[in-house]
Amino acid sequence: MKKRTPVQLPEEIYPDDPWVLLEDQFAPDFLYLTETIFALTNGRIGVRGSLDEGEPNHVVGMYINGFHETWPITHAEKAYGLAEVGQTMVTVPDGTLIEITVDGEAFNLPSVEIIRCRRWLDIQRGMLERDIAWRTKSGVTVELRFLRFVSLDMADLLASRLEISVDRPAEVRVVSRLRNRLDAGVGEGEPDDPRRAKQFTQRVLEPRAATLADLRFVQAWVTAHSRMGLLSGMDHLLSGPKPRISLDRSAMDFGFEFEWSLTPYAGATIDKFVVASHNGDSPGLDERQAIGEILDRAIQRGLPTLAADHEAKLREFWNENDIVVTGAGIETQRAIRWTLFQLHSNSACLQNASIPAKGLTGHAYDGHYFWDTEIYILPFLIYTNPDVARRVLSHRYAMLEHARERARTLSHDGILFPWRTINGHEASAYFLAGTAQYHINADIVYSIRKYVQVTGDREFLWAMGAEIVLETAKFWHDLGFYRSDHFHIHGVTGPDEYTALVDDNAYTNAMARMNLRYAFEVASELSAEEPERWEALREQVGIADGETIDWRLAADAMYIPHDRDLGITPQDDDFLEKEAWDFESTPESKYPLLLHFHPLTIYRFQVLKQADVVLADFLLGEEFNDELKRANFDFYEPLTTGDSSLSASIQAIMSAELGYHKAAMRHFHHALFMDLGDIAGNTTDGVHMASAGGVWMALVYGFAGMRDVRGTISFDPRMPKEWSEMKFSLHIRDTVLSVGLSHESITLVTTEPIEVIVDGETHLVAPGGGTVVRYQT
Repeated sequence: MKKRTPVQLPEEIYPDDPWVLLEDQFAPDFLYLTETIFALTNGRIGVRGSLDEGEPNHVVGMYINGFHETWPITHAEKAYGLAEVGQTMVTVPDGTLIEITVDGEAFNLPSVEIIRCRRWLDIQRGMLERDIAWRTKSGVTVELRFLRFVSLDMADLLASRLEISVDRPAEVRVVSRLRNRLDAGVGEGEPDDPRRAKQFTQRVLEPRAATLADLRFVQAWVTAHSRMGLLSGMDHLLSGPKPRISLDRSAMDFGFEFEWSLTPYAGATIDKFVVASHNGDSPGLDERQAIGEILDRAIQRGLPTLAADHEAKLREFWNENDIVVTGAGIETQRAIRWTLFQLHSNSACLQNASIPAKGLTGHAYDGHYFWDTEIYILPFLIYTNPDVARRVLSHRYAMLEHARERARTLSHDGILFPWRTINGHEASAYFLAGTAQYHINADIVYSIRKYVQVTGDREFLWAMGAEIVLETAKFWHDLGFYRSDHFHIHGVTGPDEYTALVDDNAYTNAMARMNLRYAFEVASELSAEEPERWEALREQVGIADGETIDWRLAADAMYIPHDRDLGITPQDDDFLEKEAWDFESTPESKYPLLLHFHPLTIYRFQVLKQADVVLADFLLGEEFNDELKRANFDFYEPLTTGDSSLSASIQAIMSAELGYHKAAMRHFHHALFMDLGDIAGNTTDGVHMASAGGVWMALVYGFAGMRDVRGTISFDPRMPKEWSEMKFSLHIRDTVLSVGLSHESITLVTTEPIEVIVDGETHLVAPGGGTVVRYQT
């Protein structure tokens, strides 16, 4: 794995605190980083951590999950079945803007005399705050206090507060704006990095009806091509001296202007409430009234109550799902909590949506949903917030008809989920590393299987999960073929995107085998549970007599490559025939390889972007023996670049399992500081959500050695020697299992009786004071 040097946040600017990410002075050189790491979201709406006054900035954005524009994909050479319409999550009008002028001097950090400037993200409370003192050219000392949060209690609401005071009489002007930044920046051209979002050259948001009343403004919009309706609005509560109020509007924004003649000890406060919501069509009167009702509730409750309710929601999360590591140091503990905060806040209020690759902290990858969600983020949700995990899987189910259409387009039975999407249609223009990654079908089934086994939610299986499981089994059985008593799958791309369109990719075949076996198992169980209900489902899916037996036979005959000489699982049938990439002669400036070498050049070599076989070793660990896992890891580790954020956490887990403790810690820190240390060099584009989920997995599956084969919880701890203790909790069916890990023992506390395997021995853990089990390291 290519070693990358993380960005070191200077301690004099960013001192250590286990719950607070503090910027102790104005640091313009780190704006590209802090706009991401100070981002706030609740999974429904999100806003980057830009400055309240709007300037300076790097990439400013406010987002609604799933709100997107469509555009025609232009192929230099067309072919049947290629994706035709792109989808891009777009920024919605920015309601964070607060412009301040004192005695005619605008507050702009690079140009004013700063006395004090502190900004911090309180991870425990979910609040972004600033404390600033500056001196005007007229000699006035101005004190500013900002507060911002995206409510976990009112899902469409962003709230903020500005407190301003002066030490001598001064003329103060504040403009609170709602700005359409998206269309103000059209025509900037396409990015050089294909991972970044499309830039539009024509107007996206078409204004519709607007409502103005008192200190409230609501604007309706419709996207130019996707025809999605949007409502954005703001309202205000003022305290302190009564201001003079006027309007300040232009083609791209609307502002309320407040002016005071302030005196010392008579400061002013502006509480601002911003709402953003979208629906499928042009917003009508009913929708505008609904937005008005949300703003009414916000005004009635007031910011202190809203903040308290928001903090209570977050406190509930921390009480049940914090991970405490003793001996790791404050920086590591804070990074763990920041990661957990991102995972929770980017999913807590999900509704009819999934989790984009960057969450709602940036719109790289066009805000698309990938397999990352099911494989890297769903384990965290299943064990911390199973209700949200169900919502994510339900959203996949809502794409079922589009998946059927896509399978027909590619001449397959069953269903084929899109590689990248927002609305359920395939949006991957580069099919070699996109649509060809058929493994996404099995990835989704893997997460359904894990969810059902861990939660016991049989009704979800009946209502939604089974249909996906059965339809994907039909797909795999149709895609593969028999040769020499083995079942083969050809012409696919595995998780490693530096190898494309191969035959018998080991990961794909192993996951397809799991999918086929689970489909047979589900069919057998459901037909026995409720025969009449099963017959209706069988008819709906179109399962012929004996078809489920065929699935089981195909699974049993599935070909998994194996090289006897090396004792490893080849990534695919041809991988070992290739020449190894010359890592020694590749300078760090040439990474990631995808930005510096033609795909055909990369495809000819043994070089990995993502963990592939090693990922299969982890996900399907019970199907690979220890000797094979070790051989696979030793072979693929040197070939795996750091070009994907998906690899480090999996390498950490497998390193821990295999007893490679130094490697486990190295890979863990690589994943942990992926964003806080800007290891990939693109934190500015948003949080690497899959890597964040991988950090949770590295802690729980890696260092705690937890496994959940068929829903049975076991622990084989591999805690780093540098740490003295680790504590976390898991939601398992109707039980919350609290785990305390030391180097000699594991303490288990449960709310309901549960069987847990520790170091190979089964223990019945009963509610009460806790069960202490000693184990051998």
